[in-house]
Amino acid sequence: MVRSALEVADIFRAFGPAWRLAQHDHLSLGQLKVMSAIEQCRTAALGGHVLRCEACEQIDISYNSCRNRHCPKCQARA
Repeated sequence: MVRSALEVADIFRAFGPAWRLAQHDHLSLGQLKVMSAIEQCRTAALGGHVLRCEACEQIDISYNSCRNRHCPKCQARA
């Protein structure tokens, strides 16, 4: 899967804190949880696992998904 240049998570990470502060009276707890899940999806924050090829010793790190149905990366799998 080819990663697009910009993802929703990138926007949330860059502008989310300021936006949440400006909109704090208008956001529900559910909306805040969704934003947090999307920001953390497939990052070290949610943990992961290391795969190592026995033949060539190549190491691949796969980070866990948030599995939130609103997440653009997870919605097809959740």
